[in-house]
Amino acid sequence: MQVDFASRIPLWPRYDPADERALQDVLHSRLWWRGNGTRGDDFEAAFAKMLGVAHVRLVSHGTAALELALAALGVGPEDEVIVPACTFIATASAVLRLGAWPIPVDVEPKTLNIDVALIEPAIGPRTRCVVPVHMAGQAADMPAIMAIAGRHGLSVVEDAAHAHGARAFGSALGAIGDASIFSFQSGKLMTCGEGGAIATNRADIAAQTFPLHSCGRPKGDTEYRHLMATTNMRLTEFQAALLAGQLRRLTGDMALRDRNAPIFEARLRDAGLDPLETRAHVERHGRYMTLAWFDPAAFGGADAATLSASLRQMGIPAFRCFPPVHRTEMFAPAALASLVGRNGGAPDYAGMATPVAERAAREAIWFAHPLLLGDEALLTDVADAVATLRVPLHPARQVAHHATMPA
Repeated sequence: MQVDFASRIPLWPRYDPADERALQDVLHSRLWWRGNGTRGDDFEAAFAKMLGVAHVRLVSHGTAALELALAALGVGPEDEVIVPACTFIATASAVLRLGAWPIPVDVEPKTLNIDVALIEPAIGPRTRCVVPVHMAGQAADMPAIMAIAGRHGLSVVEDAAHAHGARAFGSALGAIGDASIFSFQSGKLMTCGEGGAIATNRADIAAQTFPLHSCGRPKGDTEYRHLMATTNMRLTEFQAALLAGQLRRLTGDMALRDRNAPIFEARLRDAGLDPLETRAHVERHGRYMTLAWFDPAAFGGADAATLSASLRQMGIPAFRCFPPVHRTEMFAPAALASLVGRNGGAPDYAGMATPVAERAAREAIWFAHPLLLGDEALLTDVADAVATLRVPLHPARQVAHHATMPA
């Protein structure tokens, strides 16, 4: 199938003349630093208003945001933090960076969000926090998670890196837990190249985040006060200026993705894929990814890495689902043994069974959100390209496949 996808897929990131003027304004102002500019403050206020929260803190990237949120909640050495097994590695690596241990919990097959039924069995005496990820922009079951956390005295940090503008349970995602984090990395629904944010309604967390993200210094300090040992996670005024334009366009981009997503998912079903379902509690899906299961036998035995690589060779932005965090090299015994200052032994990561996450790594792929900014003809051609990679299934194999698809 010969289709010039590269020329038809909308370019990302997007910008317009207003963004160029905003960058020039920062340039000419010479106020490039967060410490003397106002763009960062302005964006924090606007993003907080959109989310319906009291406080937002901009930081250098989403991983830093998660480290900062956990640190502000008091997570530290030898604590345990429950995370989904299926997520980008930062959800787990941020925990390790604080000296704590991430405890991966398996995910639901129909959403790849954390399986709420498995959270309580994973709670132990050292558990301090739960970090649900709103996978691909779809809300995790936050009321159930908050109830579990309340029963056990745990904090909850929403990883909303995929969920800018998404809503469920009468609230913006990112406004439900004790705190939440967002990523503004280049591929995200809002981007300034690299960046992140913490959102919270808790004044104590907000008060901690400023010195924690700014070399330990309180806001407005000119006397070189350093209240705590920390690092520098500040964002520049140029990046904050770009984010203002991203926020301005978010509503329109979401409307276009909402219109196109059902069309694309229907076409993918026709091509032999099984897109994740949208739960009834979802009021607005972030649509960061279009995630879908497939049967490797229907694609000549290809696993997710092979199938997505074949699609990328055609110019289609498709990728394998994340490997389970505890199956990455970061969790190999030698890598864990190299961590400094650990008093207790590492959890038995090799023995932790997460069958849905492990299956997703082999049998689920995702398509990047710029496709949903295109037209119906583009989405049809992408699905047709997927279909060209299929091979006929023997009737007996078809029956077995339908019997074993995710429940």
